[in-house]
Amino acid sequence: MLGKQYLAVLRKHLKRLRKAGAHPNRVLQFSDLLTLQLLGFFNPTLRSLRTLEDASTQPRFRQCMEVERACRSTISDANACLDPALLLPLIQDLKAKVPNLPQADRQLQQLFQRAIAIDGSLFAVAGNVAWALRKRKAWSTDTDDRFIRLDLQYCCAKGLMDGLEINGRGTSETTAARRRIEAGKLYIADRGIFSFAYVQDLLSAKADLVLRIKTSQCLSVVAEQPLTAEQLAAGVRSDRLVRLSPSQPGAVAPSAEVLREVVLFDPRHPDKPVRLLTNLSDVAAEVVGEVYRWRWQIELFFRWLKVHAHFRHVISHGKNGLTLSFYVAVIGVLLIYLHGGRRINKYAYNMLCMVAAGWGSLNDILPVLARREHEQELARQRLAAAKRKQAEKTPA
Repeated sequence: MLGKQYLAVLRKHLKRLRKAGAHPNRVLQFSDLLTLQLLGFFNPTLRSLRTLEDASTQPRFRQCMEVERACRSTISDANACLDPALLLPLIQDLKAKVPNLPQADRQLQQLFQRAIAIDGSLFAVAGNVAWALRKRKAWSTDTDDRFIRLDLQYCCAKGLMDGLEINGRGTSETTAARRRIEAGKLYIADRGIFSFAYVQDLLSAKADLVLRIKTSQCLSVVAEQPLTAEQLAAGVRSDRLVRLSPSQPGAVAPSAEVLREVVLFDPRHPDKPVRLLTNLSDVAAEVVGEVYRWRWQIELFFRWLKVHAHFRHVISHGKNGLTLSFYVAVIGVLLIYLHGGRRINKYAYNMLCMVAAGWGSLNDILPVLARREHEQELARQRLAAAKRKQAEKTPA
C-alpha cells in the first residue's frame, strides 16, 4: 500500500475484518482476501482467479498476507460467503478524508454539492450464471449473453461512487434507482431511468430532479415562460410549466404537481432536442442544462473503470462476490484520489501502477500528474470557448 498516512486506517480495518471473518475451518481470512484483491486492482494483469493465486505465492504479496498461497477455489469460496457490507466502514473512513473538489462557477456550487448522477452499465460474467442471462436485443433468439449490471449513484461533488447495486435480469435501472432516494439530494438521470412512479417517489421524498425524457413523452402545458437573448444563445429552445400526462391507457401519472420542462438544442442531433424534466423552479433554464451535463461524469467513470482500470469483466459468479469486488474497486479509487489529490483518471491509475511495480516513487509521479491536469484544464477551456462560439452562431 502506498502512503504511510493511510496505513493506520487500513490496518485498523484489516484487524477488524480478521476478527469478523474468523472461523476455525477458514484458512483465507477476510483481511487476506481484501489485501489480495486490492493489490490485484493496482496490477492490470491480475484479472482472474488463477493469476491471483499465482501472485499470492510471490514474496512481495506474501509479506502482506497470513497465508502462504491463496488457492483459486478458496478465493471463490471466500467470495461466496464473506459479507461485503463489512467493507463499508473502511469506505466511509476513506470517503471522509476526501475533500470536495473546488469549483470555478460559484453560482452552481450549491446545486453541485447535492447532485447525484444515476446510471447503470453492463459487465461480462465469467460463467453461465442463470440470474445474469439476458437478451441483448428483444428479437434475438440467443439468450447466452452473460452480463450483470452495476447500478451506480455517483456523487458529483467528490467524484466518488455514492451507492451501488449488482443486478441481473428482472430488475430495471429505474427499480434500482427507486430504492436509493434521499431527501435534499438532486438526482440526475438519462432517458433510460424514468417512470411516473420514480418521479412520484422523488417528489414524495422532497428530493430534486433533472431527468431527461423521451421525445414521445406526453406533457400537459400549463404556461410558457419567456426566454432571454442570452438563454437562446446558450441553446435553450423552450421553458414551460407542465404536468405529466399518461401516454398509454391505464397509466397513472404522478400527483398534479406542476413541474418544468426545459428543451435544449443538441448540436450532435439537431432534429432531436434534449427534453429535461425538473422541479427546480428558481433556477435559470440554461443552468438546468448545465446540471444535466454533470451526468456525463458517471459515463466517464464507467469508461475509466472498464478501459483504464481493466475492470471489463468480473470473476465471481454470485452477487455476494460481485459486490465484494466492486467494493474493493471503490477502496482502490479512494486511495488513488487521496494520493493524487485529484479525481481519478487514466494517468493517475497508470502512474500509481508503475509505483506499485517499483518503477518510481510517489514524489516522482506527482509532477507528472500535475502537468497532465494542467493540460486537461486547458483543453476543457478551449472546448468551452468553442461551444460558446457555436451557440452564438446557432439561429434562434
